[in-house]
Amino acid sequence: MSSLFSKNYSTSIRINAPREKVWAVLNDFDNYHNWNTFTSAINTSRKIGAKVRLTVNMKLNQKHIIQTEYLLLFEAPGAMDWGMDWGLLLKARRVQRLRIISPVVTEYFTEDKIWGLLSPLVHKLFGRHIQSGFERMAEELKQYVEKS
Repeated sequence: MSSLFSKNYSTSIRINAPREKVWAVLNDFDNYHNWNTFTSAINTSRKIGAKVRLTVNMKLNQKHIIQTEYLLLFEAPGAMDWGMDWGLLLKARRVQRLRIISPVVTEYFTEDKIWGLLSPLVHKLFGRHIQSGFERMAEELKQYVEKS
């Protein structure tokens, strides 16, 4: 639910593949550049509390943004969260989940919850790019997994 100081961006997609196959791609941070035009690189140790360095293409065909967040949850094969906390100014939590629909169909879901005093500014400057980036990433994940 969104309000003036809280914004949510999310998308989901069904992928014709077992959850473990989708997880293998989602967890292979070194190869994001092969399929993901929104977040082309992720660097992290996968330890809770560790830095997550993201290379984000917020606006297609423009300069990438390097963003540092922190790993909040990592549960193979189906859940990872990272986020940032600037106190009252801004907090964010990116959630990614894989849900088994059938042995050969998996639902990918992602959501970014952003709240705090600066969230209206983030929404104004980046909101539509975050939403379209999530939608693009989900579709690219589906295409990449299903063709491999």
